[in-house]
Amino acid sequence: MAVKKIYKQDGNQSMKMRTWAHVLSSLILAISLFPVFNWGAVIILVSGVLIDIDHYFWYIYKYKKFNLIDCYIYFLVDVPNKNFEDALGCLLIFHTAEFLMLMVVLSFYSTYSFIFTIGLLLHYALDVIYHITVPKRVIANHSLFWWILKNKQKA
Repeated sequence: MAVKKIYKQDGNQSMKMRTWAHVLSSLILAISLFPVFNWGAVIILVSGVLIDIDHYFWYIYKYKKFNLIDCYIYFLVDVPNKNFEDALGCLLIFHTAEFLMLMVVLSFYSTYSFIFTIGLLLHYALDVIYHITVPKRVIANHSLFWWILKNKQKA
């Protein structure tokens, strides 16, 4: 199956999203839209890959550690090896409906925001494919407001 080629399987049989899947897909889209957006198409590459910085923000929030390498290992190795249980309900701020709505609104006022949103949507599409085929469930909380409400109830 072609979809499984963008994932890496380790010895524990857990599947991991390969970082290059976001990079390659964003690069292909940026190159194909270069005739339309010129060098602005580079924003597609940036937004298609770098929005995952919110994983680092979550890692800092949860563990109070700033080690980027440890964060990468946590999300790429530890979380899949624990059947994604450790990351259930995490808040990835750039993966929320509110962030998407903000970008859509800004897209009406700025070409650069529109281009950024194209890369963002590509990133989301790849993440949806991953969540459907690998953990077969939603891991992160995709609404800031819902996450706040859930965590207020726990307190």
